[in-house]
Amino acid sequence: MAQQQAILDQSCRMIDEAELSVLNSCRRAKGAEYRHGDRRGCLGGTRETVLSEIESWAKGFDVSSVFWLNGLAGTGKSTIAQTIAERIFAEDLLGASFFCSRDFEDRSNLRFIFPTIAFQLAHKYSDFRSHLVSLLRSDPDVFYESLCSQMQKLIAEPLQITGVSTVIVIDALDECKDHEPSSAILSVLGRFVKQIPGVKFFITGRPEPRIETGFRLPLLVNSTDVFVLHNVHASLINSDIRLFLEHELSELSRRRGLEGWPSDEHIDILCRRAAGLFVYAVATVKFLDGKVQFPRDRLSVILKLPESTAPEGKTCFNQKTTLDSLYMSILQAAFDEEDPDTDSKARNIIGTIVLLVNSLPPPAIAELIGLKSEEVTLFLAQIQSLLAMGEDPSQPVKPFHKSFPEFITDSSRCTNTRFYVSPKPLHLELATNCLRLMNVELEQDLLSLPDYALNSEVEDLQARIDDRVSIALQYACRSWHSHLTEARGDVSDVINQLKVLLEEKFLAWLEVLSALGDVRGAVVGLEELAPWLQEVAEDSHLQHMAKDYLNFVTKFFEPINISATHIYHSALELCPMSSDVRGRYYDSCRRITQLPRVVVGTQDRWDPTVSVSSKGGEYKSCSWSPCGRFVAAQMESIVEVRNQLTFELLTVLQPTEPTHQLTGPLAYSPDGRSIACASDTSIVIWDIQTGGVAKELDCGTKNLSMVWSLDGKSICTIGDDKNAFSVRTHNVAARTTSSPENLRSDDNPHLSAYETSFRVVTTARSYFRGTIEVFAVGHTLVKIHSFNLTWRGPTSHLEICFSPTTCRIAVLCHSVLHVFGNWNPSRLLQEGPGHFSSQFFSSDGILFGAFDGRSFHGWKYDSDRYYPWRRFEYQDWTNPTFQFSPNSSSVLEHFGRILRVWNLEDDLIPDPFEITCAVIPRSGNHILTATPYKSIVEIVDPHSKTPCQTIKTGETVYTLALTGNVLLVSSGVRVVAWLLTDEGLVDGVSSGSIAGPRDSIWTTPIAPFDKVLMIGNQVGAFKTEEHVGGRGFKMEERALFVYHTETGELLQHQSVPKHFSGYWNFDRVLLRGRDHLRCHNISPSNTSLEGTSQITLQEGWAKDPEGRHMLWIPAEWRKSWHCADWLHDARIQFSVIGRGRKPVIVKF
Repeated sequence: MAQQQAILDQSCRMIDEAELSVLNSCRRAKGAEYRHGDRRGCLGGTRETVLSEIESWAKGFDVSSVFWLNGLAGTGKSTIAQTIAERIFAEDLLGASFFCSRDFEDRSNLRFIFPTIAFQLAHKYSDFRSHLVSLLRSDPDVFYESLCSQMQKLIAEPLQITGVSTVIVIDALDECKDHEPSSAILSVLGRFVKQIPGVKFFITGRPEPRIETGFRLPLLVNSTDVFVLHNVHASLINSDIRLFLEHELSELSRRRGLEGWPSDEHIDILCRRAAGLFVYAVATVKFLDGKVQFPRDRLSVILKLPESTAPEGKTCFNQKTTLDSLYMSILQAAFDEEDPDTDSKARNIIGTIVLLVNSLPPPAIAELIGLKSEEVTLFLAQIQSLLAMGEDPSQPVKPFHKSFPEFITDSSRCTNTRFYVSPKPLHLELATNCLRLMNVELEQDLLSLPDYALNSEVEDLQARIDDRVSIALQYACRSWHSHLTEARGDVSDVINQLKVLLEEKFLAWLEVLSALGDVRGAVVGLEELAPWLQEVAEDSHLQHMAKDYLNFVTKFFEPINISATHIYHSALELCPMSSDVRGRYYDSCRRITQLPRVVVGTQDRWDPTVSVSSKGGEYKSCSWSPCGRFVAAQMESIVEVRNQLTFELLTVLQPTEPTHQLTGPLAYSPDGRSIACASDTSIVIWDIQTGGVAKELDCGTKNLSMVWSLDGKSICTIGDDKNAFSVRTHNVAARTTSSPENLRSDDNPHLSAYETSFRVVTTARSYFRGTIEVFAVGHTLVKIHSFNLTWRGPTSHLEICFSPTTCRIAVLCHSVLHVFGNWNPSRLLQEGPGHFSSQFFSSDGILFGAFDGRSFHGWKYDSDRYYPWRRFEYQDWTNPTFQFSPNSSSVLEHFGRILRVWNLEDDLIPDPFEITCAVIPRSGNHILTATPYKSIVEIVDPHSKTPCQTIKTGETVYTLALTGNVLLVSSGVRVVAWLLTDEGLVDGVSSGSIAGPRDSIWTTPIAPFDKVLMIGNQVGAFKTEEHVGGRGFKMEERALFVYHTETGELLQHQSVPKHFSGYWNFDRVLLRGRDHLRCHNISPSNTSLEGTSQITLQEGWAKDPEGRHMLWIPAEWRKSWHCADWLHDARIQFSVIGRGRKPVIVKF
């Protein structure tokens, strides 16, 4: 092993330092390689049959690409894998290895396997390294992509390009956390293994259902050799076990001076007791080699045990199994004298080791459970034969074999109450210990991070963590909730500790999690906390706190996740006034005394929404997952899958061809394992667990509607065939498509799944009446229901929506909503007239929703009709689409680049989205705001945040600007000037107006400069009043021009991003766009605008001239902000108008 490490060290020295720096940025699992830790290979001369077969496969040419070593627990799979890795490394065949372990978070995480393997391959093969380094420089976030994308980019493509031939070892795949029916790793391998024929994969794992199903996948079954270890003839296994015992015990006898010990008869007995399980033989040797008692005495203990042939440690009726008897004997020998205190400590230490989420070293275990490190070490020495532990105290301690935790926590197997570990009470104790440790050790700014810094910008972040956050404290911060949710018993102590955490240490806890990159753990913990509290503790205040704190983390997940300091600079600063988090922490946190500060416009309460703004194009369609925990959103060429609570991006799905455009619609399969999306004339189906394209179905036409059958076996589509609509049914498994059935409909048909088939609802309109028809989709279209409607006057359009579970149909006609039930025209709801643009049912048909351009309306069915239930008023100038969540607790909305989830369970009403522009007089006493498509300007008191005067302009207001005491109001056709008093109120009427070409002022900003007014239009023509002169600017598509208005001389020019508009105030111009803002100095002494930016809004962040991230801007603000330069104490204050009638002023 030392020689192999020396070879590796030499290889590292040969790598260019720049390349090595890039490689070291890989997100990988440390300690997963075969040469790490104290793993032992097979004893020489043992397991030769299986080792020979595997080695022949590894060295062969015309062999399968995958070899699965299948074996029950205790049959020696990992030992064989270790031996194979060592032997093929010596033959220069080993490219990489990954030894999975459920005792380590990173080594049980599927997403670490491919990056870790790629990292090792890069160290061995220079051509592979060059390709990988180039990829990581251009795409550093590849580690966070789907498993399929990881395999393709990190392993398959580099191996294809370089032509490397190698062997990759993956051990104990069953120990990875993977809850899917078939292994995700095996699903991905099946897709790519034939593309890299020179690469072989040696995989070991128990024959668990998901592993067996994975190897039976069509893409993998013909490329895999299988060796079933537990089916090897008993005589061969017993021979190997005997050889192992003879070797190990003779070595023990020599070291301990035990001549003639043990006898052949004793070895025969031990072989029979092992019953083919190597784990029994290894545990026996470890027990006999204990340092506390004499080996002869310990062997006598084992020989007195009754013999049993029960396999795999399972319990026979009224008879202990072989392993159970051995484990019990080891425990009794270690603690032979009954002592309540000693027994309690033993249960506590042993139980902690077997119940920990991730293994810890002895000092951390001692710190966690409140014992001295020496005391824990002494106890562990007495049971070391049951544990995997080395001489180094910094190494984690874990059970020697998985069968021991199963034994010690099962009262039917561990029948001695001295040693039985009852999981629920011990989980309660561990949760209490975690919280107590956190409450003692955590403090604000524990890591002394620089203000405004992102975590990735702190070069010595890991060193700070290692120095100031102990391993035990890290574990407590990550895992306290995992123990709490399993805890039962007297919860009074843990409740008290929980209150201290929430009331005093909450933000300090988030700091540590942010630095550790595990803010998602806070979301999971707080999400699990509320139902646990409801079940075990009748404390409504604590439940309310948990909900409020969950709101805090989910609303501000984006900044907290990437910056611990922005817990204070952004999250706490933007937190609503009524939030318990703000009330408890705002005044006591030092960072809130620094800038930026929200001086006006802080929300009063949480709104019931979480939003995200796309960094790419617009969202075309979206879909809930059946479990309601995820949302999928489709753009032109990708599908994003996000967490519905935080909108954290989990994976990105792409078509096989990058240029393939996705047209929508989008839909999850009923089991949530696949996503289908229409693409040009086909349907692309992705496997969610791997992120790869599973199937592609040809449709022959562009699809308007698409829905899965309730059993997930087929998909029905409606396409537009010019003169008619075509209905097709696609068999997903067989990849076949039925012949199209044509149908006529005057409006877009509505398609839905119904029982074992599908239903299509169509319309036929005439002047005063119409017919609604319902068809069953089978081999042919069969009309099963129809009814007639009448209305006043002609109509050119009907919109229909169908609830398959309740057979209710909604019809939008003449701006009036109608809901009919039971396949007949009996009305369950009639609402309107209104400007309704979308309508939708919940999955159970109980709820019905509609949007009218200003409000979301929700109705709930009771008895014989729908009654008003919820109404959220807002204005977004959009035509959004909505979907109820599967459990009807939320609504998913998408429009443009925004995704939003509304929580319908809260009685929280969001502010209406009405303000689109605002200006601030120099006195700062008032704020003037305008509402879209209305002829009013409101003057708002910045302290009460309520309007104190309304100005009727007579025309729709698009933009506002101030110059001195003159308010300039743009209507899109002309600019009107209004005089203001010193108190900020309007005095009199319009003092004059300037007209421009129609629509020019809508696309061109107003440019006030002291007493100067300049209006530029799209073609660059200017018109000014007699007394107007000075400087002005016009906007073109991608550039800003500043002209002298008297001479027409071009004074300044600046290229700007697309979709910008601008605002002037004194000697500065503020340019704003979709996701960007810049402030420039335009005084006459400046001949260029370059380098004059003071505050930049970019990618959702406000940055200062040094590039520091000063403030995170919520997604709903980014789409409609206005900025006004307001100088006080050499500081910029600007107002950001986002959601709501109330302006927001931030001081920088």
